Amino acid sequence: MQIFSSTKSFLTAGLLLLLLACNSNASKEKTADKKQTDTVAPPPPPKVEISTEVKKCYANDGLKYKTVITLLFYKKNEEDIVSGNVTSEELGSGKTERGVFEGTINADKFMIKFVGNPPTVGDASEWTDKPWTIKKAGGKETLHVIFNAKNYDTNKWEDSDYQFVLVDCK
Repeated sequence: MQIFSSTKSFLTAGLLLLLLACNSNASKEKTADKKQTDTVAPPPPPKVEISTEVKKCYANDGLKYKTVITLLFYKKNEEDIVSGNVTSEELGSGKTERGVFEGTINADKFMIKFVGNPPTVGDASEWTDKPWTIKKAGGKETLHVIFNAKNYDTNKWEDSDYQFVLVDCK
């Protein structure tokens, strides 16, 4: 009987030890889960970029060509972007050329790069890589583009500021 009692005590102690070990392990897992949850920040919400695009058109009726520049302003990856196209129509002939461009905005200057060849805007006018600007004066807004153009008074090539007036986009 004493052996049975001793075995009973041994089994009881073993079961008690097993229960304590299991409970302790579960407690450690909960603590580990809690620590993991506390240290791992939830992912940030997806970034929703609400882009407001602004479209503006400018025209210049030159001596031989009517040129219309369409600008589209928007943001892309926190950067101010300008893109658009230039349509140049040779007056009298109806011949039309079109060029597409893209660029960036830095303060009030637009750095433009044509995709492909730019259209002709005059017999003695060439596009430059100089920045474009928009100026406002007297309630009017004008786009200024620097061209390398032939001065017919001096018969020399020089930088010339061509001004395009704001018009309704069609």
